This record gives sequence, structure tokens and C-alpha cells, in this order.
Amino acid sequence: MARVLVTRAAEDAPVLAHALAVAGYEPVVVPVLERRWLPFAVADLAAERPEADWVVVTSAVAAEIVAVGAPGAWRSARWAAVGPSTADRLGALGYTPERVPDKATARDLVAAMGDLTGQVVVYPRADLAPPATAEGLREAGAEVLDVVAYENVAPAGYEERLRRMLPVAATTLLSGSAAERVAEALPAAERPGLGLVVVIGPSTARAAERAGLTVHAEAQPHSVAGVVATLQRRVRR
Repeated sequence: MARVLVTRAAEDAPVLAHALAVAGYEPVVVPVLERRWLPFAVADLAAERPEADWVVVTSAVAAEIVAVGAPGAWRSARWAAVGPSTADRLGALGYTPERVPDKATARDLVAAMGDLTGQVVVYPRADLAPPATAEGLREAGAEVLDVVAYENVAPAGYEERLRRMLPVAATTLLSGSAAERVAEALPAAERPGLGLVVVIGPSTARAAERAGLTVHAEAQPHSVAGVVATLQRRVRR
């Protein structure tokens, strides 16, 4: 049975691990991220700037932190989600996303929102989020209220655990920060042990390549289901 590395944070890993097991793979779970929520940062922003035209959400985690940190805030704003899984989480939390791009990228998300001249956009994000979303919103004319809603830190001892689990047939990377952590843990000579590297989308691919990793495949569609489907096309079980 082919072994597939799952690098997601511990609270997110079970969904992908279960999907891989159902598809006939052996999931190898080594979280390379540990998430620290910062709901008080969101609450402070909501108190300071209670009115906004848009709230842009680029992960289900960001949606959850907004719901915890400022559950009554920005209810009159329009909400935009980067992809269907984030939109589903927003819906489950009681928010209605009005914009969900066909492709889950920052460029497509901003394009779906149209002309933002003079509009106030709340953007709760991870500390390691790439700048493309905020930059795109500003280029579209928005005033961006950029708030770090959570931090992705390195779990203690993850490097040793990762190296001990290699080699694997394939490695899944679902964020740029995960790609960077994997690259930090492994010298170039050990990276072939990652097997076929599958990323969830183009922004993760760019981050992985900048970190020195070889990307072999990009999920189609850009979702957990797309990651598994891509593996099924490329990796024998």
C-alpha cells in the first residue's frame, strides 16, 4: 500500500487522512504547522472599525476565528470566500458568501469582487499568508483592514518526525507555509524521499518552488478531493 504524507495542522489532518485511506492509500500524518488563534485581534479591529463593505475570507480557519472573536461584527458587509470549502464553512457559521471564484486563487477572488474603489475590506489572515490577496485588493481600489487572525508556528520536534517517516510515495502540501516548513526540515539530498509532491493550488506551488521543492502535480480542482483525485491518477496504490 502506497504511503502518502499528510502535512496539515493536527486539527485539519483527519479529513485528508480519512479520504486517503478510503482511496486505498496509507496516510502518514506529520503536522508541520501548529495553529495559534488570535481572536482578540479580530475583536479589537471590529471595535475600532465596526463598518465595512466586504469581508474577504481565504480559509475556513479565518472564518471560524471571526465567528469566535467578533460574532456580531460586519453583518451588513458582503462576504467573499476563496473557494467552495471556505464558502461552506462560512455558510455553516451563519454568513452568506456572495462571491466565490471559479478558481481558488487570490487573483480570481479579487477579480470576482469587481471594482472596489473607495470600499473598506476586512481581511483576516494567517501570519504567513502571501501578500497577493492584500495587494490585489489595494490595486482594485480598496482600503484594506488587514488583521492577523492566527499564527502558524512550527511544532516542536517536527523535523525529526518528518525525517523518520520518509521515504513515502507522495507528499501532500495544502498551504505555502506547509511547503516552507517541509523545505526547512529537509536538506536537498533528502527531498527525493518526499516522492511525488502534490500541491492544492498555484499559490502553494509557487511557495514550494521558491523554497526549493520540486512540485510534480497541482490538484484539480483545488480542494482536498482534488488532491486525492490527482494522487489516484499519478500514484499506484
